[in-house]
Amino acid sequence: MYKAIKNNKIIAINEIDNFTCLVYDTIEEDTKHTPADYEQVEGKFILKQDVPVEYQNEQIRAKRQARYVAESDPLRLDYDEALARGSEDAEQLKQDWLASKDRIREELPYIEK
Repeated sequence: MYKAIKNNKIIAINEIDNFTCLVYDTIEEDTKHTPADYEQVEGKFILKQDVPVEYQNEQIRAKRQARYVAESDPLRLDYDEALARGSEDAEQLKQDWLASKDRIREELPYIEK
């Protein structure tokens, strides 16, 4: 694997030593890692093990938010309507909505320092 370096930062990684159309200072060979070992963070590549917890948690928050919109929010709307109409199943809809949120949080836990 090869790394393109600019200003002491890894700006690209590749299986071959060809970085066309890219301005870099040097190319370094890395025989210890593969591209899968790296993650792009704020315009540079770093080893996944070195990704800051804050960044990882922000990614988790974004994934949670997307799942809330897709999975939990429709349940909340059903609950809101049932509550407004005085429906007998409002409490069950509320429990379904909250269980959905709890499941998402369980499946995507934040990383603790």
